[in-house]
Amino acid sequence: MVTNIAKRHPGRPKGFIPDEALDRAVEMFWEHGYEGVDVDRIARAVNVTKPALYRAFGDKPTLLLKAVERYALTYVAPRMAAFQAEPDIHKAVTAFCEATVNTATGDARGGCMMAAAALGQSERVTEIRSCTAKGLTASADIFAKRFEQEMKAGRLTRTPSAKVRGRALVDLLQGLQLRAKVGIAREQLLQDARSYVPLILGK
Repeated sequence: MVTNIAKRHPGRPKGFIPDEALDRAVEMFWEHGYEGVDVDRIARAVNVTKPALYRAFGDKPTLLLKAVERYALTYVAPRMAAFQAEPDIHKAVTAFCEATVNTATGDARGGCMMAAAALGQSERVTEIRSCTAKGLTASADIFAKRFEQEMKAGRLTRTPSAKVRGRALVDLLQGLQLRAKVGIAREQLLQDARSYVPLILGK
């Protein structure tokens, strides 16, 4: 008998959407850390079987690595795009700092998911740390490039250098996210973040 019905892997529900499952994994790793979440728990949360999750994403360490990449795409990339699109540098830096604080203090999760993953004990932790290092360096470079443009236009002083400003902004943001992780109130962090903008921009 000939049929055109495609076969599905057993245990993978018809409505299974990998991106949605990965988003849920991001939230769970972000909130509980690598050691605080097992694959069974993630599978139950997205209503799939454990084998189906393994087929879609690989083992738990690989799932964490993919979750880190998903976090960067979902939470970091849009903020960076908004920073680059905002013509006013003061508004651009302020909005980026505020968005970082708001993300780091959302619901039950706190801090930076990438930083938490980099400090975990996953078998892929070396790759995760490399991914995180590249991401932080890339962010600092993007900030520095924008600051250099502002300097050439005469809207920022030549000192400190664009590179120093870029790295300082990354370090300040990481500090804010760490403070968010340990429970410092959002309003306090937002107040501090706004006070850092003149330090970065030199005015």
